[in-house]
Amino acid sequence: MAAIDRGKEIIKEAIRATQAGLVARIPVADVANLVVFERALRAADIQQMLTQKGVRVEFYFPEAPVEQAKKLMLKFINEAPAGIREIVLLYRSRDYADAQAALESPEVQAALTRRDITASIQRIDDEPSIVIASIDQVISGELDRYMRERE
Repeated sequence: MAAIDRGKEIIKEAIRATQAGLVARIPVADVANLVVFERALRAADIQQMLTQKGVRVEFYFPEAPVEQAKKLMLKFINEAPAGIREIVLLYRSRDYADAQAALESPEVQAALTRRDITASIQRIDDEPSIVIASIDQVISGELDRYMRERE
Protein backbone atom coordinates (compact mmCIF):
# COMPACT_ATOMS: atom_id res chain seq x y z
CA MET A 1 0.00 0.00 0.00
CA ALA A 2 2.86 2.40 0.77
CA ALA A 3 4.22 1.98 -2.76
CA ILE A 4 0.83 2.81 -4.29
CA ASP A 5 0.47 5.85 -2.02
CA ARG A 6 3.92 7.05 -3.09
CA GLY A 7 2.95 6.43 -6.73
CA LYS A 8 -0.19 8.51 -6.24
CA GLU A 9 1.86 11.38 -4.80
CA ILE A 10 4.24 11.30 -7.77
CA ILE A 11 1.30 11.28 -10.18
CA LYS A 12 -0.37 14.17 -8.34
CA GLU A 13 2.84 16.22 -8.50
CA ALA A 14 3.12 15.53 -12.22
CA ILE A 15 -0.50 16.55 -12.80
CA ARG A 16 0.00 19.79 -10.86
CA ALA A 17 3.12 20.59 -12.88
CA THR A 18 1.44 19.93 -16.26
CA GLN A 19 -0.54 22.55 -18.13
CA ALA A 20 -4.18 21.81 -18.90
CA GLY A 21 -4.66 19.80 -22.06
CA LEU A 22 -1.12 18.38 -22.06
CA VAL A 23 0.36 15.01 -21.11
CA ALA A 24 2.20 14.43 -17.84
CA ARG A 25 5.07 12.06 -18.66
CA ILE A 26 6.38 10.03 -15.74
CA PRO A 27 9.50 7.87 -16.02
CA VAL A 28 9.39 4.39 -14.52
CA ALA A 29 12.40 2.23 -13.74
CA ASP A 30 10.96 -1.19 -14.51
CA VAL A 31 7.79 -3.23 -15.04
CA ALA A 32 7.19 -3.64 -11.31
CA ASN A 33 7.12 0.15 -10.89
CA LEU A 34 4.87 0.46 -13.92
CA VAL A 35 2.33 -1.90 -12.31
CA VAL A 36 2.35 0.19 -9.11
CA PHE A 37 1.89 3.43 -11.05
CA GLU A 38 -0.95 1.97 -13.11
CA ARG A 39 -2.75 0.89 -9.92
CA ALA A 40 -2.24 4.34 -8.42
CA LEU A 41 -3.55 5.93 -11.62
CA ARG A 42 -6.87 4.08 -11.24
CA ALA A 43 -7.56 5.65 -7.83
CA ALA A 44 -10.66 7.83 -7.71
CA ASP A 45 -8.84 10.94 -6.46
CA ILE A 46 -6.29 10.71 -9.27
CA GLN A 47 -9.02 10.24 -11.89
CA GLN A 48 -10.84 13.27 -10.49
CA MET A 49 -7.67 15.41 -10.72
CA LEU A 50 -7.10 14.30 -14.31
CA THR A 51 -10.65 15.15 -15.29
CA GLN A 52 -10.67 18.53 -13.53
CA LYS A 53 -7.39 19.67 -15.05
CA GLY A 54 -7.86 18.02 -18.45
CA VAL A 55 -4.50 16.28 -18.27
CA ARG A 56 -3.48 12.79 -19.37
CA VAL A 57 -0.72 10.71 -17.76
CA GLU A 58 1.79 8.67 -19.70
CA PHE A 59 4.42 6.37 -18.24
CA TYR A 60 7.65 5.62 -20.06
CA PHE A 61 10.93 3.78 -19.62
CA PRO A 62 13.76 6.31 -19.98
CA GLU A 63 16.67 5.46 -22.25
CA ALA A 64 19.94 4.45 -20.70
CA PRO A 65 22.41 7.34 -20.34
CA VAL A 66 24.74 5.87 -22.98
CA GLU A 67 21.85 5.72 -25.48
CA GLN A 68 20.89 9.31 -24.68
CA ALA A 69 24.50 10.42 -25.23
CA LYS A 70 24.66 8.51 -28.53
CA LYS A 71 21.54 10.24 -29.83
CA LEU A 72 22.90 13.65 -28.89
CA MET A 73 26.29 12.93 -30.48
CA LEU A 74 24.71 11.62 -33.67
CA LYS A 75 22.57 14.75 -33.86
CA PHE A 76 25.65 16.99 -33.56
CA ILE A 77 27.59 14.95 -36.10
CA ASN A 78 24.79 14.73 -38.65
CA GLU A 79 23.84 18.40 -38.35
CA ALA A 80 27.41 19.73 -38.40
CA PRO A 81 27.93 22.20 -41.26
CA ALA A 82 30.09 21.11 -44.16
CA GLY A 83 33.74 21.79 -43.47
CA ILE A 84 33.60 20.96 -39.77
CA ARG A 85 36.43 18.53 -39.07
CA GLU A 86 36.43 18.36 -35.27
CA ILE A 87 33.77 18.37 -32.60
CA VAL A 88 34.52 18.79 -28.90
CA LEU A 89 31.68 17.47 -26.76
CA LEU A 90 31.41 18.88 -23.25
CA TYR A 91 30.26 16.56 -20.49
CA ARG A 92 30.12 16.87 -16.73
CA SER A 93 32.36 14.58 -14.71
CA ARG A 94 29.42 12.46 -13.56
CA ASP A 95 28.42 11.79 -17.21
CA TYR A 96 31.93 11.32 -18.60
CA ALA A 97 32.01 7.48 -18.56
CA ASP A 98 28.66 7.23 -20.35
CA ALA A 99 29.75 9.82 -22.91
CA GLN A 100 33.01 7.97 -23.54
CA ALA A 101 31.12 4.71 -24.10
CA ALA A 102 28.75 6.49 -26.50
CA LEU A 103 31.64 8.07 -28.41
CA GLU A 104 33.30 4.66 -28.79
CA SER A 105 30.10 3.00 -30.02
CA PRO A 106 30.04 1.64 -33.58
CA GLU A 107 27.14 3.93 -34.56
CA VAL A 108 28.90 7.12 -33.51
CA GLN A 109 32.23 6.01 -34.99
CA ALA A 110 30.53 5.19 -38.30
CA ALA A 111 28.89 8.63 -38.42
CA LEU A 112 32.22 10.31 -37.66
CA THR A 113 33.97 8.32 -40.39
CA ARG A 114 31.20 9.01 -42.89
CA ARG A 115 31.43 12.78 -42.27
CA ASP A 116 35.26 12.76 -41.92
CA ILE A 117 35.00 14.37 -38.48
CA THR A 118 36.99 13.67 -35.35
CA ALA A 119 35.39 14.04 -31.96
CA SER A 120 36.62 14.23 -28.42
CA ILE A 121 35.07 14.65 -25.02
CA GLN A 122 35.98 17.51 -22.75
CA ARG A 123 35.27 16.97 -19.06
CA ILE A 124 33.76 20.03 -17.40
CA ASP A 125 33.16 20.87 -13.77
CA ASP A 126 29.85 19.99 -12.25
CA GLU A 127 29.69 23.61 -11.21
CA PRO A 128 28.21 25.72 -13.99
CA SER A 129 30.71 27.88 -15.81
CA ILE A 130 30.61 29.93 -18.96
CA VAL A 131 33.45 30.54 -21.36
CA ILE A 132 33.08 33.30 -23.90
CA ALA A 133 35.45 33.49 -26.86
CA SER A 134 35.61 35.56 -30.00
CA ILE A 135 35.57 33.91 -33.40
CA ASP A 136 39.25 34.82 -33.80
CA GLN A 137 40.08 33.07 -30.51
CA VAL A 138 38.27 29.95 -31.68
CA ILE A 139 39.90 29.97 -35.12
CA SER A 140 43.38 30.56 -33.71
CA GLY A 141 43.02 27.67 -31.27
CA GLU A 142 43.30 29.89 -28.23
CA LEU A 143 40.00 28.59 -26.88
CA ASP A 144 41.13 24.96 -27.34
CA ARG A 145 44.38 25.70 -25.46
CA TYR A 146 42.45 27.34 -22.64
CA MET A 147 40.04 24.40 -22.37
CA ARG A 148 42.89 21.87 -22.35
CA GLU A 149 44.63 23.77 -19.55
CA ARG A 150 41.46 23.57 -17.46
CA GLU A 151 41.43 19.74 -17.59
